[in-house]
Amino acid sequence: MKRLISQVVFLVIAAAVFGVARNEVAPGGIDWVGDWEQRDSVIAAVQDNPEALPPSAQPDDPPFINLPQAVEKFEAGAIFIDAREPEEYAAGHIEGAYRLPFERFDEFWPFVEPEIYDDKDKDFVTYCSGAECELSLFLARHLRSLGYKNVFIFFGGWTQWQDHGGPVASGEPDSQQQS
Repeated sequence: MKRLISQVVFLVIAAAVFGVARNEVAPGGIDWVGDWEQRDSVIAAVQDNPEALPPSAQPDDPPFINLPQAVEKFEAGAIFIDAREPEEYAAGHIEGAYRLPFERFDEFWPFVEPEIYDDKDKDFVTYCSGAECELSLFLARHLRSLGYKNVFIFFGGWTQWQDHGGPVASGEPDSQQQS
């Protein structure tokens, strides 16, 4: 039995050593310690620099807009769509925004589509939590694929809107009874 235990211990140690060595020489190996200060500084930089883009942004994506542009579109009557989860939406959202969580799109789309279908030529602004969230980008891409032409992405999102003191609401939407 001692021999079996020592063999298992040897295999575990050998596998760990091999894994560490492989990670060290592999291009793009995983860092041993996460640089959370860098992550936080990236988020802060996006908040300070509204022109910053999410990591997966592509040249053919719908246009990104900054906070002043989002305010301008809000005042002009653009349709805002919140890509966050229902619980986040209920806790607080841009006033008048539709709830359409990207990760549950198929579940919520039947409630949103009838509300916005006749407005395909209006401006649509997608948003989510802010610089740490790309759901607004993914939702904007999907809406454009459905024929909505004037889709914009407010990458500063809920965080910037709330910090700015823009009009907000909380609770469930009246027209979307899906939970």
